[in-house]
Formats: sequence, C-alpha cells, structure tokens
Amino acid sequence: MSIQNLEQLFEQNKGVLERQQVIDAGLRPHLLSQWVEEGRAERLQKGIYRAIDSEDIEHETLVELSLKIPNAIVCIHSALNFHDLGTVIPSAVQLAIPNHSWAPKFEYPPVDYYYYSDNQYNYGVESHAISGRTVKVHSPEKAIVDSFYYRKKLGKDVFLEALKDYLQGANRSIPKLIDAAKVRRVTKTITPYLEALA
Repeated sequence: MSIQNLEQLFEQNKGVLERQQVIDAGLRPHLLSQWVEEGRAERLQKGIYRAIDSEDIEHETLVELSLKIPNAIVCIHSALNFHDLGTVIPSAVQLAIPNHSWAPKFEYPPVDYYYYSDNQYNYGVESHAISGRTVKVHSPEKAIVDSFYYRKKLGKDVFLEALKDYLQGANRSIPKLIDAAKVRRVTKTITPYLEALA
C-alpha cells in the first residue's frame, strides 16, 4: 500500500519529491532509498528525488535549485537563456541573492551567485510554474540590463545578441527596458545601444 501511495505522491508532484513531503504524507522515507536501489527513482540532490518514468523536466536544474535556495532568483545570462534570448548557455547557473545572504555550495550544478541590493533583487521578478514548482526568474528586461551592467566581467556580445532578439520579439517594450535601466542606473550608457538597435 505504501508503494502505491508513493507512486501517487510522485504523480501529484510531477515526478519530483522532497524527502520531507514523503514524511508529511505519512510514508516511511526509506521507501525513497528503496526506489533508488530498484532503479525506479534517482536522487537529484540531497533530499530531492525524481521518478525515473516521469517526463523530463524542462529547466530541471532551475527547479532543483529553487527547492534548495528559496530566496534565489535566476538572473543575467541564465535568465536570458530561460527567456530564449540569445544563444549562450552559461557554464554555471547565475543566481541573484540578497546582499549578505548565505550562499550554499554545490558539487553540481555549478552556481555563480550575484549579490543584489534590495531594490535590484526585488525589481523585475517573475514567478514561473515549472512542473508544479515555482521558479523565480528576472524578467527579460531586467536580465538584458543586468547583462549590460556586467558586460566587462561577462562580455558584451551576449548582451548585444539578447537585445537584438528581444527587440525583434512581439513583446518588446522600450519603456520597460528604460525602467530597468533606471533602477540599475545605466540609462545614459545603455541608451545609445537601444537607439542603434531599436
């Protein structure tokens, strides 16, 4: 009966479970280990499991990290990648966290943390439902402006490619880009790029 209940619990949670969810449902957590041994589930990270027969999760890594770091927001190039702007896939997941926050280290996936002041951290946050989980991602406009802000560290090409893609899209909004630039205080330096490409 417990096995059937665990199957149902996996189904209800789109194939991904935290150990605590199993305990909260009144099931014995050792069932998860049993499933891993039987090849029916895999351990994604400590305390997080996925049923092998579940559908592949889009942006699975972001779901895992959102479970482990609830205050993290997908930012800069990782946010651009999420919004399908540009072609660069960052070598590490870029996450925004508040200044002075604790930043956990992982063997996998590689994570680059960016510490944001409150107004930078909270501006342009979108919540996206992915496989029944909520993942916080900076908006396209915020990600583009942040990519410009960090251009000396991360390279200008990614910013330019993402901006071109954004301006060719149906949902482009110059006012939103300007607002994001004002919050980041780069309005004067980014405006020539907007004028040249718009």
